[in-house]
Amino acid sequence: MDGPSVPLLQRFDKSSRLLLCTLMSGPEAALAALRTLQRSRSGEDPGQGFDWQDFTEKLCALEPVLQGPEKTLSLKPLLLLLPVLCQRNLFSLLLTVKSVVPNDLLVRLLEVSKQGPSSDLWVQRLNDFLQVELQEKNSLTPVLLTDACQQQLKDLCQKVVAPCSSTPGLEKKLSWYVKQTDPCLAVDEIAPTSASQIGKNKKVSKESISPEDERQGKRARLEVDESDSEHFKQHAVEQGAGAAGTGNELMTKSFGSEDVHSQINKIYQGSQKEETEMKGASRGSQMDSAAEVPNYVKEHVPKLKELLTMHCDYFDGTVPQELQILNECTPNQLESLCSLLELSECPENELLQFCTWLVAMSPDLSYSYATILAGKLFLPRVLTLTEPASWPLTTALMMFCSKYARPVCCTLIPSILQAPGKGLEQMKLVCKVIEECLEPEYVRLVFSQIVEMPWSEDLLTVVHSLLERQVELSAELFNLVVSNVCHMAQEFAKSMYYAKLVLTLLTKYQSSITSVHQYRLSGVLDLNETILKKSLQIALKQVNSG
Repeated sequence: MDGPSVPLLQRFDKSSRLLLCTLMSGPEAALAALRTLQRSRSGEDPGQGFDWQDFTEKLCALEPVLQGPEKTLSLKPLLLLLPVLCQRNLFSLLLTVKSVVPNDLLVRLLEVSKQGPSSDLWVQRLNDFLQVELQEKNSLTPVLLTDACQQQLKDLCQKVVAPCSSTPGLEKKLSWYVKQTDPCLAVDEIAPTSASQIGKNKKVSKESISPEDERQGKRARLEVDESDSEHFKQHAVEQGAGAAGTGNELMTKSFGSEDVHSQINKIYQGSQKEETEMKGASRGSQMDSAAEVPNYVKEHVPKLKELLTMHCDYFDGTVPQELQILNECTPNQLESLCSLLELSECPENELLQFCTWLVAMSPDLSYSYATILAGKLFLPRVLTLTEPASWPLTTALMMFCSKYARPVCCTLIPSILQAPGKGLEQMKLVCKVIEECLEPEYVRLVFSQIVEMPWSEDLLTVVHSLLERQVELSAELFNLVVSNVCHMAQEFAKSMYYAKLVLTLLTKYQSSITSVHQYRLSGVLDLNETILKKSLQIALKQVNSG
């Protein structure tokens, strides 16, 4: 059966029919369905405004069906009449939006799914994963991997991670490997000795394996000891200038009294100069880039350019076979290929078409390749914005981020936020991505990087957007956020942006605020000179009473 008949689909309401048709559209339909739910209720969590009760009842309803060569009449739930591809996408979607779907409905769907055991292993495993998510912590969970498979994975991880001990810096590239952080965080690290010492912290000189843990393991400080100020910051500023590659990391080191951020500015200005020179050399530089790309790769360039021009106004669900060449290039060849395709300068409708292909392409791009493309496709465009970002650019960025969120969070967003000359339009676009695209884990990842940056008036809007998401933060990361807020109290005493940020912190994170935080934040309120001071004091009293 290719799919449920039209009369069966007509039993669903309009939004449910749209969701089912989307889920049957192809292998990447779960992502498309998620975007459909996001568009249906803008500003809410995906799926929150959807009628899951009615949708579930319709899927679980029994329908007459003829089975076997003898055409025996029997009753089967409509869920089991859906194509296997649709069932895969449905349970993939439910895993993503499970927080907004009532648990009893999820349990009911799982029970119905087990009434007719599927021969499709993907459906079975997705059901197992969903069941694990629903079970209580103290209950037994199904074993998703055999003992032999678990041992093989453990051996593989040990082989991959082992070289890190002998090769300094190699562990930074293993962003998928998360090392357990120290759960013991002394609360008195952020306790002030006097009112004038607001924002002073101890520095933790421990270095973690993943970029996220490395950032979370550091302490934001009001004053940094010159003798202990050596640290590394990873970002991809050079990617906008075509210097991105596998594991490209820009490491800035402060020596003596030299400010680390002036170093960043110098490096960034140098990369911008290289980018300008690259754009100035038209045909000559194109020929140089072409010389670095093998002939079998160059053969696809004219066809891809033609397809971008022809298909920029619609998408028929198919990905050009020529695009698979992206996974066959080396990082340097990929950079050169991007230059030959002129992805940094192509019209924005072609950019949107290219990102539509990227999202639908299988297999997925690796982290390093997605990082290169993020720098090539978006960084130059975003940094030159002087007016609100256009719909094609915004949509392309959000589509790319929906599939490759980690490269966007680890390289693109930090590069934008630390770029000299960044303005309101850049901050608005970053805020939009944070508010509408990022899952909680990636919001925390951006948080962990922002606490290390010097906070400016523009950056406060981004911090405010992060706080508005109200994601659960670790005690360590929340301490860093409070420390930064306290540190900037005097500088932004008259800033309405800052006052709104503090108000959001007091109202959205009441349960995370300790007595030490309250003491420090009371000093922040004493310094505030805005019309929101009274509201801030009331909010702090509510925290105290709670």
